[in-house]
Amino acid sequence: MTKPSNIYLIDGNSYVYRAFHAIKNLSNSRGFPTNAVFGFTNMLFKMLRERQPDAIAIAFDSAAPTERHQLYDEYKAQRPETPSDLLLQIPYVREIVKALRIKTYEIPGYEADDILATLALQAEAEGIEVYIVSGDKDMFQVLSENLKLYDPMKQKELTGSDIQKRFGIPPGRIPELMALVGDTTDNIPGVKGIGEKTASMLLKRHSLDEILKNPSVIENPRIRGLIENSVDDIILSRELATIRRDVPLQFNPDECILQEPDYKHLLSLFRELEFGSLVRMIPSEGTVSNVRTILKTEELEESLGEDRERFIFQSLITGRVLQGGSVLGVGFLGKDCPIYVPTGHNYLDMPVQIPEGELYNHLKTVFQNRNLPKLGHDLKEEIKLLRLKGVELEGEVDDLMIASYLLNPNRSDHRLGEIALEFLSTRIEEPDEFFKNRDPSGVQIEEAADFIGKRLGVVEELADLLFKQLDQEGLTRLYREIEIPLIGVLADMEMYGIRVDTAGLKELSRHFETELITLRRMIYDLAGEEFNINSPKQLSRILFEKIGLEPIKKTKTGYSTDTGVLTELAKSHELPDLILQWRSLTKLKSTYIDSLPKLINPLTGRIHTTFNQTVTATGRLSSSDPNLQNIPARGRWGEKIREAFIPEDGFLLMSADYSQIELRILAHLSGDHTLIESFKKGIDIHSLTASEIFGVPENEVTQEMRRTAKTINFGIIYGISPYGLSETLGSSQEEAAKYIERYFEQHLSVKEYFQRVIEDAKTLGYVKTLSGRKRAIPELRGSSKNQRALGERLAMNTPIQGTAADIIKIAMINLKQRIHKEGLRSRMILQVHDELLFEVPDDETQIMHEVVREEMEGAMQLSVPLRVEIGTGPNWASAHG
Repeated sequence: MTKPSNIYLIDGNSYVYRAFHAIKNLSNSRGFPTNAVFGFTNMLFKMLRERQPDAIAIAFDSAAPTERHQLYDEYKAQRPETPSDLLLQIPYVREIVKALRIKTYEIPGYEADDILATLALQAEAEGIEVYIVSGDKDMFQVLSENLKLYDPMKQKELTGSDIQKRFGIPPGRIPELMALVGDTTDNIPGVKGIGEKTASMLLKRHSLDEILKNPSVIENPRIRGLIENSVDDIILSRELATIRRDVPLQFNPDECILQEPDYKHLLSLFRELEFGSLVRMIPSEGTVSNVRTILKTEELEESLGEDRERFIFQSLITGRVLQGGSVLGVGFLGKDCPIYVPTGHNYLDMPVQIPEGELYNHLKTVFQNRNLPKLGHDLKEEIKLLRLKGVELEGEVDDLMIASYLLNPNRSDHRLGEIALEFLSTRIEEPDEFFKNRDPSGVQIEEAADFIGKRLGVVEELADLLFKQLDQEGLTRLYREIEIPLIGVLADMEMYGIRVDTAGLKELSRHFETELITLRRMIYDLAGEEFNINSPKQLSRILFEKIGLEPIKKTKTGYSTDTGVLTELAKSHELPDLILQWRSLTKLKSTYIDSLPKLINPLTGRIHTTFNQTVTATGRLSSSDPNLQNIPARGRWGEKIREAFIPEDGFLLMSADYSQIELRILAHLSGDHTLIESFKKGIDIHSLTASEIFGVPENEVTQEMRRTAKTINFGIIYGISPYGLSETLGSSQEEAAKYIERYFEQHLSVKEYFQRVIEDAKTLGYVKTLSGRKRAIPELRGSSKNQRALGERLAMNTPIQGTAADIIKIAMINLKQRIHKEGLRSRMILQVHDELLFEVPDDETQIMHEVVREEMEGAMQLSVPLRVEIGTGPNWASAHG
């Protein structure tokens, strides 16, 4: 084996400690701390990438005491005890080093510094260029021109001549310097009153032995006196500071040559620790050699006609279906191997492919065979693609994305590659990686076949594993009866889309611009000058230097001007409130008013938002491109934006919104008699709470009291603290605490329910909805008080919010079936929070009113009635009421 030309020797303990203190509060979804491991691995990868060493070794301290400890009891005694969160991570650090196949050294009785010095000198003697990777000045004493110190944090190299220049003495005499100066890090005493500059000056003229033997050589009487009174400390300090170079080890350069890592082991570790960014640095699995490419119709017919228990398939699409993505080909599992049928590749000398229309005509017989189960990943995209090709996906279907989500809803990424990592420790590319920086249609057919072949193999391997776990976790019914049927409902809604009034949006944009001009002028007047309102730095100068407001929070670059800070400052000055208004209007204008017209599909004239079924941990749906859930629910600007959403000609929009659904679910779950009876009798729950808290009859409750009670009612569901409630109400914490206390005095069943939920979550590790949806709450086992408090709030809220999500999903499934059964032309087009939006023909408003109320209010039987508020109108704002 060729001798390496260079070697990097790393102080493992220093690396780990630096990483631990550089990154705070990082843990995986199970609450296990990961900051030190993540930081260590990142630093190591960065060094490997930037320095590209031939050889590498890492030295670790051993737990055994060293000669220095025996020599001096106080050696390193001032160092705090190793944090428990760090101790937990050390085994993972060592496992990652092992997976990287990096040589390690750990010798009882010796520190990592001693090991590094011994290795460095042996490597230097063999003619190898040596870099000690450390920021520790102890290592200065072994440096030469061919033995260097590399500090990765400062990205700086030091040689022996650099040490000579800095201190005026050769590296070998550094222990003499440290004997005088000491080292607070290691508790080396030195001489109090002598610093680095003085010590360097003394040692340039005399050796330490000369000084100790004859202190009179020192002319300055104060310094001479300090040394004469510290002789024992000086001798001890030199001994403690001297790095051992004779550690009993044998350096073998061949053992340190950088090798190919054990990627399987690394993937397993990164998967467990949930290091997604590091996973993507690992190469994907090797080529699938047995993928069969079909270019002839006869071969396609034969393959589709094979007997199979289920049809496992995956399309290769260049982007999102409703955003211009085109089909390159379709893959499916054949009897003996994966099959890829190209149809949209386009490059020089490409073979003739089966035309797209012909391909889907043949696939139609399989996809519409109701007796043949289908299995895939992200079936919503597949369903939309098939519908655009005139094909329906019929029969029993299974979707690994949904299965993965139900098993781990705390993770928001359920792409096939992520699932493969979690369950198989297998790394496969995602389409965006595969197509990166190249024209998708120009991808070679063989490459595409290999890519799809790997994915099909992973789908098959994952299927039984995931479905078995669903069964074990009691999630199969939720999967089969709610989540899988919902896929088709959401696909319908995305394909329908919603119409927007572009002319109205243009007018609204002009109106917003006028408002912003007025606001800008008011801001400049109050500031006394013009400045960039969107610049935190300039705004900070205006608020804290020019106007003289008291800063509340500091960031790395200066004083914070975030929303929380401005809200607090607005209590004492008008300008912060105007800035908040400016930011709100600017965001609404750019996010919705100016962006919505750009999102209109030119073929349909409508906006097709994406409903995300596997993102939120509670089970609620979210939307993106555009995110319609962030349109303000209240206020004139939110209403103005909603006015831009309009129906097709001859139709109206119908809004159906669950009334106080989370409070009704709380009443059911807690069994609180007062709440249950109030909902049954149709009593105003907020007025009731106001009456209880303020101690007045219900007919004397003011609007202000009711508003306070409403805030308390909804805050209770989210485990609001006295501080949080006081901030919302603008009251004192003491007053807010009394409100919460009075609420629980009146509703003891609610308090006991929340206590029970939290205790169960601590015991089981998860909470459940009424439909059996589970969510792990690792925060309850967090290392900090804030994490555990968050865990308690999540445990309180998730069963309520998750059950509300289940209810509206059931309603959506039932409504789709009912609308189809009744032969209606009405269609469900949006879901936002607890609201469903329908596009209804003018002549179907009455029957749809009845259908929607029946299906939404009857979605789940609780001990209290579900109630829905329904409205219709020429736009979303008027329908919502």
